[in-house]
Amino acid sequence: MTKIIETGEIHFFYRAKIDIDTPSEVDDLQRMYLALVPDERKKARLFIVGRKLMPEIIPGESDPSERHWLLLSEVGTPTELGKALHPVEYETKTRGERQTPQAIPVAFGRYVIASRDSSTQLAYRLNAPKNIGAAQKALNIQNEARYVISVRNPSINVPGFPDAEPDYPKELFEKFADERWINISDSRLLDYENAQLVLIGAEPETDPIEIGSNGKVDPFETFGLDRDNWPDDPLENGNFASATGEAEPVESEGDRSKGGRLGGPAAAKTDSAAGVTSALKGVSFPSDRATLARQARDNDAPEEVVDLIKTMPDRQFETMADVTKAVGEVR
Repeated sequence: MTKIIETGEIHFFYRAKIDIDTPSEVDDLQRMYLALVPDERKKARLFIVGRKLMPEIIPGESDPSERHWLLLSEVGTPTELGKALHPVEYETKTRGERQTPQAIPVAFGRYVIASRDSSTQLAYRLNAPKNIGAAQKALNIQNEARYVISVRNPSINVPGFPDAEPDYPKELFEKFADERWINISDSRLLDYENAQLVLIGAEPETDPIEIGSNGKVDPFETFGLDRDNWPDDPLENGNFASATGEAEPVESEGDRSKGGRLGGPAAAKTDSAAGVTSALKGVSFPSDRATLARQARDNDAPEEVVDLIKTMPDRQFETMADVTKAVGEVR
Protein backbone atom coordinates (compact mmCIF):
# COMPACT_ATOMS: atom_id res chain seq x y z
CA MET A 1 0.00 0.00 0.00
CA THR A 2 1.28 3.47 -0.90
CA LYS A 3 0.53 6.53 1.24
CA ILE A 4 1.35 9.94 -0.24
CA ILE A 5 3.10 12.22 2.26
CA GLU A 6 4.01 15.17 0.04
CA THR A 7 4.06 16.29 -3.59
CA GLY A 8 5.71 19.22 -5.31
CA GLU A 9 8.39 20.55 -7.64
CA ILE A 10 11.94 19.16 -7.65
CA HIS A 11 14.90 21.15 -8.99
CA PHE A 12 18.58 20.28 -9.41
CA PHE A 13 21.39 22.87 -9.54
CA TYR A 14 25.18 22.81 -9.72
CA ARG A 15 27.71 25.46 -8.73
CA ALA A 16 31.12 25.27 -10.41
CA LYS A 17 34.37 25.80 -8.54
CA ILE A 18 35.64 29.36 -8.58
CA ASP A 19 38.42 28.82 -11.14
CA ILE A 20 36.41 26.55 -13.48
CA ASP A 21 34.84 28.25 -16.50
CA THR A 22 32.75 25.43 -17.94
CA PRO A 23 32.64 22.24 -15.83
CA SER A 24 32.83 18.83 -17.47
CA GLU A 25 32.77 16.49 -14.47
CA VAL A 26 31.85 16.29 -10.80
CA ASP A 27 35.38 17.25 -9.71
CA ASP A 28 34.83 20.64 -11.39
CA LEU A 29 31.92 21.41 -9.09
CA GLN A 30 31.81 23.14 -5.75
CA ARG A 31 28.25 22.03 -4.94
CA MET A 32 25.26 20.13 -6.20
CA TYR A 33 21.89 21.22 -4.85
CA LEU A 34 18.49 19.59 -4.74
CA ALA A 35 15.49 21.84 -4.05
CA LEU A 36 12.03 20.67 -3.05
CA VAL A 37 9.09 23.06 -3.36
CA PRO A 38 6.02 21.41 -1.81
CA ASP A 39 2.59 22.04 -3.31
CA GLU A 40 0.29 24.43 -1.47
CA ARG A 41 2.96 25.47 1.02
CA LYS A 42 4.93 28.67 1.29
CA LYS A 43 8.16 27.02 2.40
CA ALA A 44 10.76 25.51 0.10
CA ARG A 45 13.93 23.58 0.94
CA LEU A 46 17.45 23.68 -0.47
CA PHE A 47 19.64 20.63 0.13
CA ILE A 48 23.37 20.14 -0.44
CA VAL A 49 23.89 16.75 -2.09
CA GLY A 50 26.73 14.62 -0.69
CA ARG A 51 29.47 13.61 -3.14
CA LYS A 52 27.98 16.19 -5.54
CA LEU A 53 25.91 13.59 -7.40
CA MET A 54 22.83 11.45 -6.89
CA PRO A 55 23.30 7.86 -5.69
CA GLU A 56 23.67 5.15 -8.30
CA ILE A 57 20.57 3.04 -8.84
CA ILE A 58 21.01 -0.70 -9.14
CA PRO A 59 17.78 -2.10 -10.68
CA GLY A 60 16.00 -4.62 -8.52
CA GLU A 61 17.70 -3.78 -5.24
CA SER A 62 18.30 -0.97 -2.77
CA ASP A 63 22.00 -1.13 -2.06
CA PRO A 64 22.86 0.51 1.30
CA SER A 65 26.47 0.90 0.16
CA GLU A 66 25.29 3.31 -2.55
CA ARG A 67 23.95 5.97 -0.22
CA HIS A 68 24.52 9.71 -0.22
CA TRP A 69 23.65 12.30 2.39
CA LEU A 70 21.53 15.40 1.97
CA LEU A 71 22.11 18.38 4.23
CA LEU A 72 19.22 20.81 4.50
CA SER A 73 21.02 24.08 3.90
CA GLU A 74 18.14 26.56 3.78
CA VAL A 75 14.41 26.71 4.42
CA GLY A 76 12.38 29.69 3.27
CA THR A 77 10.18 31.02 0.52
CA PRO A 78 11.21 29.98 -3.00
CA THR A 79 12.36 33.56 -3.65
CA GLU A 80 14.55 33.50 -0.53
CA LEU A 81 16.11 30.25 -1.70
CA GLY A 82 16.64 31.83 -5.09
CA LYS A 83 18.86 34.46 -3.50
CA ALA A 84 21.12 31.68 -2.20
CA LEU A 85 21.64 30.58 -5.81
CA HIS A 86 23.02 33.96 -6.91
CA PRO A 87 26.73 34.63 -7.45
CA VAL A 88 28.57 36.42 -4.65
CA GLU A 89 31.59 38.71 -4.97
CA TYR A 90 33.95 39.16 -2.04
CA GLU A 91 37.45 40.35 -1.16
CA THR A 92 40.23 38.10 0.14
CA LYS A 93 43.47 39.10 1.80
CA THR A 94 45.73 37.15 -0.54
CA ARG A 95 43.84 36.80 -3.84
CA GLY A 96 41.98 40.07 -4.07
CA GLU A 97 38.49 40.12 -5.53
CA ARG A 98 36.85 36.71 -5.95
CA GLN A 99 33.43 35.61 -7.14
CA THR A 100 31.52 32.48 -6.23
CA PRO A 101 29.60 31.62 -9.42
CA GLN A 102 25.85 31.30 -9.59
CA ALA A 103 24.15 27.93 -9.15
CA ILE A 104 22.87 26.80 -12.56
CA PRO A 105 19.66 24.75 -13.04
CA VAL A 106 20.45 21.38 -14.57
CA ALA A 107 17.07 19.61 -14.35
CA PHE A 108 13.58 20.00 -12.92
CA GLY A 109 10.32 18.13 -12.63
CA ARG A 110 7.77 16.79 -10.15
CA TYR A 111 8.32 14.69 -7.02
CA VAL A 112 6.37 12.60 -4.54
CA ILE A 113 7.41 11.49 -1.06
CA ALA A 114 5.43 8.38 -0.17
CA SER A 115 5.35 5.65 2.41
CA ARG A 116 5.70 2.22 0.82
CA ASP A 117 7.04 -1.22 1.81
CA SER A 118 7.87 -0.13 5.39
CA SER A 119 10.03 2.75 4.10
CA THR A 120 9.59 6.25 2.75
CA GLN A 121 10.58 6.87 -0.84
CA LEU A 122 11.33 9.93 -2.94
CA ALA A 123 10.18 9.50 -6.53
CA TYR A 124 10.58 12.07 -9.30
CA ARG A 125 10.05 12.51 -13.02
CA LEU A 126 11.77 15.25 -15.01
CA ASN A 127 10.06 17.86 -17.16
CA ALA A 128 13.41 19.13 -18.49
CA PRO A 129 15.68 18.41 -20.15
CA LYS A 130 13.72 16.31 -22.61
CA ASN A 131 16.78 14.12 -23.19
CA ILE A 132 19.41 13.31 -20.59
CA GLY A 133 22.75 14.85 -21.57
CA ALA A 134 26.33 14.96 -20.35
CA ALA A 135 25.55 17.18 -17.36
CA GLN A 136 22.76 14.98 -16.04
CA LYS A 137 24.77 11.80 -16.61
CA ALA A 138 27.70 13.24 -14.68
CA LEU A 139 25.39 13.98 -11.72
CA ASN A 140 23.46 10.67 -11.93
CA ILE A 141 20.21 12.49 -12.67
CA GLN A 142 17.80 10.24 -14.56
CA ASN A 143 14.54 10.92 -16.39
CA GLU A 144 12.76 9.30 -13.48
CA ALA A 145 13.87 7.47 -10.36
CA ARG A 146 12.95 6.29 -6.88
CA TYR A 147 15.07 6.45 -3.73
CA VAL A 148 14.62 5.21 -0.21
CA ILE A 149 14.84 8.32 1.97
CA SER A 150 15.28 8.57 5.75
CA VAL A 151 16.07 11.26 8.31
CA ARG A 152 19.07 10.99 10.63
CA ASN A 153 18.68 11.14 14.39
CA PRO A 154 20.62 14.33 15.22
CA SER A 155 21.67 12.93 18.61
CA ILE A 156 23.49 9.93 17.08
CA ASN A 157 26.76 10.38 15.20
CA VAL A 158 26.94 8.65 11.82
CA PRO A 159 30.43 8.35 10.25
CA GLY A 160 30.67 10.09 6.89
CA PHE A 161 27.75 12.42 7.57
CA PRO A 162 28.03 16.13 8.41
CA ASP A 163 28.12 17.05 12.08
CA ALA A 164 25.14 19.39 12.11
CA GLU A 165 22.03 19.48 14.27
CA PRO A 166 18.59 20.82 13.37
CA ASP A 167 16.69 22.66 16.08
CA TYR A 168 13.74 20.27 16.18
CA PRO A 169 10.91 20.99 18.62
CA LYS A 170 10.35 18.33 21.28
CA GLU A 171 7.39 16.69 19.52
CA LEU A 172 9.49 16.02 16.41
CA PHE A 173 12.69 15.09 18.25
CA GLU A 174 10.80 12.44 20.21
CA LYS A 175 9.91 10.66 16.97
CA PHE A 176 13.51 9.45 16.70
CA ALA A 177 13.53 7.64 20.09
CA ASP A 178 16.70 5.49 19.97
CA GLU A 179 16.63 4.94 16.20
CA ARG A 180 19.52 6.10 14.05
CA TRP A 181 17.25 6.66 11.05
CA ILE A 182 13.49 7.16 10.79
CA ASN A 183 11.02 7.37 7.94
CA ILE A 184 9.47 10.69 6.98
CA SER A 185 6.16 10.11 8.70
CA ASP A 186 5.78 13.86 9.17
CA SER A 187 6.96 16.25 6.43
CA ARG A 188 7.78 18.84 9.11
CA LEU A 189 10.96 16.81 9.70
CA LEU A 190 12.17 18.49 6.50
CA ASP A 191 11.43 22.02 7.66
CA TYR A 192 14.46 22.59 9.93
CA GLU A 193 17.85 23.69 8.62
CA ASN A 194 20.74 21.27 9.22
CA ALA A 195 18.42 18.26 9.04
CA GLN A 196 20.27 15.37 7.43
CA LEU A 197 18.83 12.71 5.19
CA VAL A 198 20.13 9.62 3.49
CA LEU A 199 19.24 8.64 -0.08
CA ILE A 200 19.59 5.04 -1.25
CA GLY A 201 19.01 4.22 -4.92
CA ALA A 202 15.95 2.00 -5.37
CA GLU A 203 14.53 1.89 -8.91
CA PRO A 204 15.08 3.76 -12.21
CA GLU A 205 11.33 4.28 -12.54
CA THR A 206 8.56 5.86 -10.47
CA ASP A 207 5.96 3.08 -10.74
CA PRO A 208 4.02 2.13 -8.69
CA ILE A 209 4.21 5.64 -7.19
CA GLU A 210 2.21 7.97 -9.41
CA ILE A 211 3.68 11.37 -10.32
CA GLY A 212 1.02 13.90 -11.27
CA SER A 213 1.63 16.88 -13.57
CA ASN A 214 -0.17 19.51 -11.44
CA GLY A 215 0.76 22.59 -13.42
CA LYS A 216 3.83 24.14 -15.01
CA VAL A 217 7.27 23.83 -13.42
CA ASP A 218 9.75 26.65 -14.13
CA PRO A 219 12.89 27.20 -12.00
CA PHE A 220 13.27 30.81 -13.15
CA GLU A 221 9.74 31.70 -12.14
CA THR A 222 9.72 29.58 -8.98
CA PHE A 223 12.93 31.02 -7.53
CA GLY A 224 12.69 34.53 -8.98
CA LEU A 225 15.75 34.15 -11.23
CA ASP A 226 16.38 36.51 -14.15
CA ARG A 227 16.36 34.46 -17.35
CA ASP A 228 18.66 36.98 -19.02
CA ASN A 229 21.36 36.37 -16.39
CA TRP A 230 21.01 32.60 -16.02
CA PRO A 231 22.18 30.06 -18.62
CA ASP A 232 19.65 27.38 -19.55
CA ASP A 233 21.83 25.14 -21.73
CA PRO A 234 21.59 22.19 -19.30
CA LEU A 235 17.79 22.37 -19.49
CA GLU A 236 17.72 22.74 -23.28
CA ASN A 237 20.46 20.38 -24.48
CA GLY A 238 21.74 18.62 -21.37
CA ASN A 239 25.22 20.14 -21.47
CA PHE A 240 27.13 21.91 -18.71
CA ALA A 241 27.17 25.69 -19.06
CA SER A 242 29.38 28.53 -17.90
CA ALA A 243 28.13 30.91 -15.23
CA THR A 244 27.11 34.24 -16.72
CA GLY A 245 25.53 36.20 -13.86
CA GLU A 246 27.31 39.14 -12.27
CA ALA A 247 27.46 39.31 -8.48
CA GLU A 248 26.67 42.16 -6.16
CA PRO A 249 29.80 42.95 -4.10
CA VAL A 250 29.69 41.78 -0.49
CA GLU A 251 31.34 44.31 1.79
CA SER A 252 31.08 43.94 5.53
CA GLU A 253 30.55 47.19 7.39
CA GLY A 254 31.35 47.08 11.06
CA ASP A 255 32.34 44.07 13.12
CA ARG A 256 33.69 41.40 10.78
CA SER A 257 33.08 38.70 13.36
CA LYS A 258 29.35 39.31 12.93
CA GLY A 259 29.45 39.62 9.15
CA GLY A 260 29.02 43.38 9.35
CA ARG A 261 25.73 45.09 8.66
CA LEU A 262 24.77 42.62 5.97
CA GLY A 263 24.65 39.51 8.17
CA GLY A 264 23.22 36.20 6.88
CA PRO A 265 24.91 35.09 3.62
CA ALA A 266 27.45 37.88 3.94
CA ALA A 267 28.57 36.55 7.30
CA ALA A 268 29.06 33.14 5.74
CA LYS A 269 31.63 34.64 3.37
CA THR A 270 33.76 36.22 6.08
CA ASP A 271 36.39 34.83 8.42
CA SER A 272 33.80 34.65 11.21
CA ALA A 273 32.53 31.62 13.10
CA ALA A 274 29.58 31.57 10.69
CA GLY A 275 31.97 31.74 7.75
CA VAL A 276 34.04 28.84 9.05
CA THR A 277 30.93 26.75 9.70
CA SER A 278 29.73 27.42 6.15
CA ALA A 279 33.17 26.57 4.73
CA LEU A 280 33.21 23.22 6.54
CA LYS A 281 29.87 21.91 5.35
CA GLY A 282 30.25 18.22 4.58
CA VAL A 283 33.22 17.65 6.89
CA SER A 284 33.38 14.45 8.94
CA PHE A 285 34.42 14.43 12.57
CA PRO A 286 36.77 13.86 14.26
CA SER A 287 39.13 15.94 12.10
CA ASP A 288 42.45 17.67 12.61
CA ARG A 289 43.38 21.18 11.51
CA ALA A 290 44.88 20.09 8.19
CA THR A 291 41.75 18.11 7.30
CA LEU A 292 39.55 21.10 8.11
CA ALA A 293 41.66 23.35 5.89
CA ARG A 294 41.43 20.85 3.01
CA GLN A 295 37.66 20.67 3.40
CA ALA A 296 37.41 24.45 3.32
CA ARG A 297 39.50 24.55 0.12
CA ASP A 298 37.38 21.78 -1.45
CA ASN A 299 34.35 23.93 -0.70
CA ASP A 300 36.06 26.89 -2.40
CA ALA A 301 35.92 28.91 0.80
CA PRO A 302 37.39 32.44 0.74
CA GLU A 303 41.13 32.41 1.34
CA GLU A 304 40.72 34.43 4.53
CA VAL A 305 38.57 31.63 5.97
CA VAL A 306 41.21 29.04 5.06
CA ASP A 307 43.87 31.27 6.65
CA LEU A 308 41.84 31.50 9.85
CA ILE A 309 41.48 27.72 10.05
CA LYS A 310 45.24 27.36 9.65
CA THR A 311 45.80 29.61 12.67
CA MET A 312 43.59 27.49 14.94
CA PRO A 313 45.27 25.19 17.49
CA ASP A 314 46.70 22.03 15.93
CA ARG A 315 44.55 19.47 17.73
CA GLN A 316 41.78 16.97 17.13
CA PHE A 317 38.30 18.46 16.74
CA GLU A 318 35.42 16.20 17.71
CA THR A 319 32.48 18.45 16.81
CA MET A 320 31.68 21.72 15.06
CA ALA A 321 31.29 23.24 18.52
CA ASP A 322 35.00 22.50 19.13
CA VAL A 323 35.84 24.34 15.90
CA THR A 324 33.70 27.34 16.87
CA LYS A 325 35.43 27.49 20.24
CA ALA A 326 38.85 27.43 18.53
CA VAL A 327 37.79 30.27 16.25
CA GLY A 328 37.04 32.32 19.35
CA GLU A 329 40.49 31.55 20.72
CA VAL A 330 42.34 32.98 17.73
CA ARG A 331 40.15 35.97 16.84
